[in-house]
Amino acid sequence: MKSAVAECPAVDVNMLDPEFVQDPYETMAAWRTLGPVVYNSHHDQYMVTSHRNCARVLGDIRHFNSANVLPEMEKAFGGPTFLGTDGARHQTVRGIWEPDFERRTVEVDWAARIQRVVDVYVDQFVERLRSGEPLDALAEMTRIIPTVVTAQLLGAEEDVYEDFIKWSDATAAVLGARLDPTPRGQEIVADGAAASVALNSYIAGLIEKHRARGVSDGSLMAQMVFDDFAPSMPDREILANGTMLTVAANESTAQVMAMMLYALGRHPDQRRALVADRSLVPAALEEVHRWSTLTQSVLRFSCSDESKVGGFTIPEGSAVVSLLGCANRDPARWENPDSFDISRTRKAHLGFGFGPHICLGIHMARMEMRIWLNRLLDKLPDFEIAGEIDFGPDFTLRGLRGIQISAA
Repeated sequence: MKSAVAECPAVDVNMLDPEFVQDPYETMAAWRTLGPVVYNSHHDQYMVTSHRNCARVLGDIRHFNSANVLPEMEKAFGGPTFLGTDGARHQTVRGIWEPDFERRTVEVDWAARIQRVVDVYVDQFVERLRSGEPLDALAEMTRIIPTVVTAQLLGAEEDVYEDFIKWSDATAAVLGARLDPTPRGQEIVADGAAASVALNSYIAGLIEKHRARGVSDGSLMAQMVFDDFAPSMPDREILANGTMLTVAANESTAQVMAMMLYALGRHPDQRRALVADRSLVPAALEEVHRWSTLTQSVLRFSCSDESKVGGFTIPEGSAVVSLLGCANRDPARWENPDSFDISRTRKAHLGFGFGPHICLGIHMARMEMRIWLNRLLDKLPDFEIAGEIDFGPDFTLRGLRGIQISAA
């Protein structure tokens, strides 16, 4: 334990314990009462608990940076990505794609295309469901839709969409299985590694095709290949950013959609309110992202001897974890924060992150989810959760392993 640890409250909690992951909110609420920063000796991390301070840490790269996160990014995606960098390089590489994800661009260029994708896969799902077959909505619907949209963004050919879905699903499944020591968990990890190789190989092929053509077709991969900054990027970095975007879009949007089904299944009165008044859909999607946050924690490292949170100085080089799920239920910001309430007064939450690393695809994700939920409620206004809910062993990305639903 570092010498400065005594300055702030301390706990010793294994945040990988499945019981904790299944419902961490009561424990995190207790941490919040201890102070703005709590040291967890089990993981040797300083945990930031409030909405205000989590936002400050995420927005302050001068004192809390991502430098030590880069090796994990390279391991996961085969090369460096802008998720694992800060400062000028982060902004330059991220900036290649930023114009395509601006709100106006998304609304003008992608609304109709997303609607077509949603219509196909929601209608297929509901037709099977109405035949009396309970289905895992995560595997059979919500993971498919954002993966197909991302494939189109990257410039993948339509005849590989099915492979793209399989590769992306298997790669994303590793996020929830990498902490599972059972034979099934290890099998998922092995399958994910093979899928990642296949996905990387396909994206590498896209890069070569664009170079052979010598002109951009406007797809995201082509834009990165032909950007003025591209000569400063090794191929593995271009490839890794494509793979990262595929997996991130799959897991994040798919899981928030699945969590929406979970929340509405538990709160049928609010589902009925949505069916009756679709103007509530945007607020409902923000509320589920606040109430059951997917990215529960974001890791940064103290990079200055003046790194402070809530009056406490964090020793330089220390791991600092912003507990976004805890922050999103901060009673200093929301009344009755543990309640799921689609009619509550909207305030910005941290589900999409904050600061320089805020989700690049935030407007795309919101549009996909809005179009999807409206179509689903048109086709399936009443449904029930048909099985047990399991959040798996991963606290950092606390998503559902699946969600079986049936037509009511």
